[in-house]
Amino acid sequence: MNTVVIYDSKFGNTEKIAEAIARGIGSVSDVHVISVSEAARELEALATRPDLLIVGGPTQNHGPSAGLRHFTDALPASLRGVPAACFDTRYRGPVLLMGSAATAAAKAVAKAGAAIVGTPESFFIVRRGQMPLQTLEPGEIERAESWGRATASEAPLADPVAS
Repeated sequence: MNTVVIYDSKFGNTEKIAEAIARGIGSVSDVHVISVSEAARELEALATRPDLLIVGGPTQNHGPSAGLRHFTDALPASLRGVPAACFDTRYRGPVLLMGSAATAAAKAVAKAGAAIVGTPESFFIVRRGQMPLQTLEPGEIERAESWGRATASEAPLADPVAS
């Protein structure tokens, strides 16, 4: 199994979550972790039709960051039928108040033809101090590893006929 984890991160928290997810997935799959800026330059990373695609980024202004939105708007049609899951980092609170980049990304990834597996997942940041100094809540790295492992274990393999 081959998995691609693509993330956007401004202050490093989402990158840490992406790496933790990849460690969790690594127990059942080969994993390639790449930022949205790298992925935009290397869309051929997706041309090989991964068996699982994980996409995530920070929630900003109640939705995905500009980098994540730009990336998901440009997803190639070669993703048709590829199982995909989405995650975000955000402050703890109701989605109605906080928003969710993961939910918006899942809609965009599904629109590109990927098959969304599972519910979009949020990982939480402690809300104190200046934004560059904010950190993940305790236990979020471990939870991300567990989520990655569970997502990879439960995802069906991509349908090679769908391409």
